[in-house]
Amino acid sequence: MPIDYERDKQLLFLKRMQSLKKEAAKNGNMVTEEELRKRFEDLSLSDAQLDEVRAYLRTGGVGIGEPLPLEEVVSDEELDHLEEYRQLVDAIEIPSENILDALRLSAMAGERPAQTRLAEYSLRKVIDIARLYAGQGVYLEDLIGAGNEALTIAVTQLAPLEGPDEVDGYLGRRIMDAMEDLIAVNLDDKALDRQIEDLVNQVADKAAELSGELGRKVSVAELAAEYELEEEKIREALRLSGDRIDGIDIQSRSV
Repeated sequence: MPIDYERDKQLLFLKRMQSLKKEAAKNGNMVTEEELRKRFEDLSLSDAQLDEVRAYLRTGGVGIGEPLPLEEVVSDEELDHLEEYRQLVDAIEIPSENILDALRLSAMAGERPAQTRLAEYSLRKVIDIARLYAGQGVYLEDLIGAGNEALTIAVTQLAPLEGPDEVDGYLGRRIMDAMEDLIAVNLDDKALDRQIEDLVNQVADKAAELSGELGRKVSVAELAAEYELEEEKIREALRLSGDRIDGIDIQSRSV
């Protein structure tokens, strides 16, 4: 029997969705209608299916044409934490621009006290950037933590910059990179989980079908030959499921 390629199409669709979400993360957590349609153009989705894509993106915190309000993409608990943290940060008095420039120069020269103070004065930047990346599967608290850690390191690496006017942009980029990396890792983990689930389900469905037809458990080799599946993938599905796929003779996996 030929294998069912509908699952492969679903996997491609999911990969496109994850890719689109990653692109949205680099653009204020939003995509344009044109980008959305272009990404799925070759899959010939209907208007109803595109509406489902829009709804899925919105559930994931991605706006179409404009970012979603923060209240729509994070929980009340996260908002409370953000407000508490913002109050702490707002209590830090920011000096004049002249003093800040002097701090930037001192930090670029490697003076540790200046670097520490510059990091403290830049915490507002972490909060503002975290708001842009909210609702993408990572808690605001974790985004802020990643941003703060990146900021602490970045203020010690300012020496190559040409002048103090480049400092804020450099710090902002490092904070954004840290948050994007955290989100990317989270998305990759979820995509891998979905691929594992799909592989196990595919093998389980085919094993149940062939076992039902033959009235007995089937071997890995029989299943592979009947549905043009790779034996290694079947064995991998067995391993990932903890040998809990009904219909397959477990002993045959080592043959």
